[in-house]
Amino acid sequence: MAGRLKAVILRDPLLMTGLGIMATAFLLLIIGLLWVKLRSKSDKKTNSKQQKTEEPKKPEEVKQVREEEVNKYRPIIESLRKVKKKYKSILFAAWDLESLPVTIPVNVALELAKDKTRCLLIDLDIKRDAIARVFNIEDKRELRVKASRTEVENLWVWPAHNFTRLKQMNLRLLVQKALEKFDLVLINSPYLASSPDRNQILSSAQAAVVFSLDTSKATELTKLIKSSQCALIGKIQTP
Repeated sequence: MAGRLKAVILRDPLLMTGLGIMATAFLLLIIGLLWVKLRSKSDKKTNSKQQKTEEPKKPEEVKQVREEEVNKYRPIIESLRKVKKKYKSILFAAWDLESLPVTIPVNVALELAKDKTRCLLIDLDIKRDAIARVFNIEDKRELRVKASRTEVENLWVWPAHNFTRLKQMNLRLLVQKALEKFDLVLINSPYLASSPDRNQILSSAQAAVVFSLDTSKATELTKLIKSSQCALIGKIQTP
């Protein structure tokens, strides 16, 4: 019987072709199932690794990282604590963003706010609006442009996007009004040298701290500040 069936199959080319297609399809099905199984195992391993990587830090680890960050800027913080009775508006000036990353004004402001110092942090980094992102301050497009209160007690932020909604930036007037409500105003200006408003920025602050990676750039900024009425109270090499 088997011999006759084999003979029939061999004589019928269409039947042979059909059987070949069925065999190929079955083989592809087996390969496909094996691939899905292997892919599933691989995805589980990847997800497991991601979960381990993204596992939130413990409170003590977060505290340690925070302390390490603050220690980097301890000289700045201590200097401002000493002069805050004399100078109420302080400019953080730099040649470029690399010399004055957003972590510096943010950490300094946080530490000063801990001293029950009502502090306003003004951001002039219009290119990035980074301080607003740090404190999750949205541009709500309200009719009235105003400072935003943060979740940190005694700390308010004037985000950079506020300036994009004003027809003309009058920083001097803004700082004058702010000093009536706040104990200290910090002005973050990472692009002071190239800013078209640098003269107004300098005239708005009573004192300035220069941040730099490059000595020659620090010298240029120092000359710029000394040519104004703004007092130079420190030069910091960015850590």
